[in-house]
Amino acid sequence: MDNVVCYLYEFGRFRLDPGERLLLRDGHSVPLAPKAFDVLMVLVQHSGRLVEKKELLEAVWPHSFVEEGNLSVMVHALRKAFGSEIGDPHIETVSKRGYRFATEVKLVEYVPFEPPRVRASERGRISSVPPRMDAAGSAAASELPSNGPSDTHSSDPVSSNRIEPSSLPLPISPAQNLPKRNRSLFLALASVLLLIFATFFYLRLASHSEPGASASQLMLAHSIAVLPFTAIGDNSNDMYLGLGISDAVTTKLGNTRKLVIRPTSAMAKYVGAAHDPAAAGREQKVDAVLDGRIQRSGDLIRLTVQLIRVSDGSQIWGDTYDGKYTNIFAVEDSVSEQVARSIRLELSGIEQMRLTQRPTENSEASQAYVKGRYFWNKRTTEGLNKGLEYFQEAVALDPTYAQAYVGMADSYALLGLYTVMPPKIAFPKAKEAANKALNIDPELADAHATLGFVDFYYDWNGPAAENEYRRALRSNPNYAMAHTWYSLSLGVMGRFDEAISEAKRAEVADPLSLTTSSNIGFISYLEGQNDKAIEYLKKTIEIDPNFPRVHFRLGNAYLQKGLNQLALAEFQKAVQLSSGGEDNGDQYYEAAVGEAYALLGNSVEARKVLDLLLERSKTRYVPAYAIALIYAGLGERERVFEWLQKASDERSTSMAYLKMDPALRTFRSDPRFIAMARAIHF
Repeated sequence: MDNVVCYLYEFGRFRLDPGERLLLRDGHSVPLAPKAFDVLMVLVQHSGRLVEKKELLEAVWPHSFVEEGNLSVMVHALRKAFGSEIGDPHIETVSKRGYRFATEVKLVEYVPFEPPRVRASERGRISSVPPRMDAAGSAAASELPSNGPSDTHSSDPVSSNRIEPSSLPLPISPAQNLPKRNRSLFLALASVLLLIFATFFYLRLASHSEPGASASQLMLAHSIAVLPFTAIGDNSNDMYLGLGISDAVTTKLGNTRKLVIRPTSAMAKYVGAAHDPAAAGREQKVDAVLDGRIQRSGDLIRLTVQLIRVSDGSQIWGDTYDGKYTNIFAVEDSVSEQVARSIRLELSGIEQMRLTQRPTENSEASQAYVKGRYFWNKRTTEGLNKGLEYFQEAVALDPTYAQAYVGMADSYALLGLYTVMPPKIAFPKAKEAANKALNIDPELADAHATLGFVDFYYDWNGPAAENEYRRALRSNPNYAMAHTWYSLSLGVMGRFDEAISEAKRAEVADPLSLTTSSNIGFISYLEGQNDKAIEYLKKTIEIDPNFPRVHFRLGNAYLQKGLNQLALAEFQKAVQLSSGGEDNGDQYYEAAVGEAYALLGNSVEARKVLDLLLERSKTRYVPAYAIALIYAGLGERERVFEWLQKASDERSTSMAYLKMDPALRTFRSDPRFIAMARAIHF
């Protein structure tokens, strides 16, 4: 019987096995995503020459429309696998054209033991991989396998050398050295021994775990909070460095999708504050807390970290890292991997790759991004604008930084929602930035969620928003804001049970978030369950009485109960807390004050607020929908529809709630209302 011939590609310390789809470094498997492996195969098969981007896209994603950003992500993953992302010796980037595999490659041919039987008609040399292709995509005649000895082409950068199987790092079974008549006995004995050892280890493992514990239950922690690392010293930038490291570790652990990780936004309250890790963990309702100290002197950095079990305050694991600041990404990788090991988190090859995936290799861009998130999380006009500037800086430093584009998208989205920018300016910019992020990383949960946010508040398209939120949650099931925004979309579509369920999932993912905790109350308000809404919103105020939006929502629930004086007090509180009541506060809060005065019968004060907002609208954006609500309180029906039409024309975010808004209940039967409602696809 003819021998089956298999091929391996060797370059440097690496060996590429196409048949088994394995990349080996010094004999050890290196995890690669399937598409990254396919990209590597094409580059290796064409080693020494430029492979155009179009050629790569057609080879790896045939008959599909895929952005070039996907290719950049795969090449980045390969460079990381090689351990030399910057100045990679294997893959050269040819600006604006494509890539070249620059390392010399050897095509190694071997015959494995006991080849599979083939029919007589199929006998002959069988290759486990196709030979290298020429530029036109057809097989080079000189490289096609023949029945004779392999030839070495001195003019080709890929040489073919016949080697014996014994020199390959393949396991050889002792049974292969036995006569056939003894093999069955040997294999039966080996099976019995294997069963005995398996039973022994199972019983030993079971004796150290709770009765009935599954494999996943043997993990030491299912949920973790990564506290902002405390900077030791006077350098103010070290605060952002510590926050950046904790954010990076949070993202990496979250990417495995095997842990519930509290978002970095939930950790902002601990920045610069003395805290007890175990107490913080109890507050965040997690199993374990990662706490750290960071000390920097010039280019040298020392990081001291410890993983604390919340239940008893004991240390699960701790370590100290010394190195250069320029290697900060390697430190973040190492910390993440140590945490995963310390809690017995078993990861597949893909999950391991996600754990060490880096969104950028530019440390300055990373720091700019962290600063942007720090200010964005303040949710003030100044904070959102400053955050946007830092995200733009990060993108300028690294145009392939997907998360920085998401930061830009989130900034524009909230600037539009909080009436700082007109919707027609803010939301198209948000959509553009989110799409740029997805061109780089098509599975980025944050970007899909932000697109859903735009679909909801600007395009008024419920099904499109739902689709984006679902895609976001497939990528990151614990993304609290995606659950929050999805719950609002479901509520507006009248699917209240589903909406409350999503809102509760958001609360589980981020229990101290004021936005998520107030959402259940707001959805109950939309449903007309005002007593339930008031109950939930009061609980949120107990968490933090200085959050203006929850006072605004509570005031609306009071209005629907006819408790107008209580509503006025809550609206005034919201105005006071929103930028101190200055002109850069949320215009809806002030409009609500006017609406409450009108419903109390105090039309004089109501018109004072109305005149103030109309005068202000000459110099800055004031949402027409807010003006319409004051006229609704005054009972001026024609004015209500005049301003609702303006709100529709300017794409006001509140128009998303038009069909469900309890404040406009008495106007729903009007043909003008019905006509406007047709543009709201919920």
